[in-house]
Amino acid sequence: MKEKIVVHICCGVCAIKTIEFLQRDFEVLGYWYNPNIHPYSEYKARLQTAGYVFQRIGKEIEWDFDYDITGWFNMTLPFAKDREKRCRSCYQMRLEKTAQFAKSRDIKLFTTTMFYSIHQDIEAIKEIGNRIAQRHSIEFLPLDLRQYYNEGKKITKDWLLYRQKYCGCLFSEIERERTHENLQNR
Repeated sequence: MKEKIVVHICCGVCAIKTIEFLQRDFEVLGYWYNPNIHPYSEYKARLQTAGYVFQRIGKEIEWDFDYDITGWFNMTLPFAKDREKRCRSCYQMRLEKTAQFAKSRDIKLFTTTMFYSIHQDIEAIKEIGNRIAQRHSIEFLPLDLRQYYNEGKKITKDWLLYRQKYCGCLFSEIERERTHENLQNR
């Protein structure tokens, strides 16, 4: 019997290759918790895509619909202009809830699909995940799945999935738009 693992799902796009990789060795349970995604229409689009992906791949996912955008803004606003600190606090919030969920299900191992994204700080995620795991007396599985990014991108195109254009938070959307505008003005 395979060991169970809870996987924080940031979006359906990142889940495809992550789940495929993990199911070789683990019994995978997805966990959705993302109060960082803004605006709410973006949250719903990613939620629907994640639901479709989990239905298509035949895996179980638990949904935490606590869309605490006010709490998220209160936590990250002091770091609005400091991407590193802002992202670290966001990783902390989402991984903490994932660890709490795993512990409540008596599952001793958790990880995140954020390890798939070429846009995330995987070293910060590893550090934060390990610290949280230690505090909850469970284990965090650090991964580097970025080598699957292009393969996963092709699958999402074949499946006609909604693909987000920014990390998820309002600040990342603004940063993306500014970068795009700067490139156009060159």
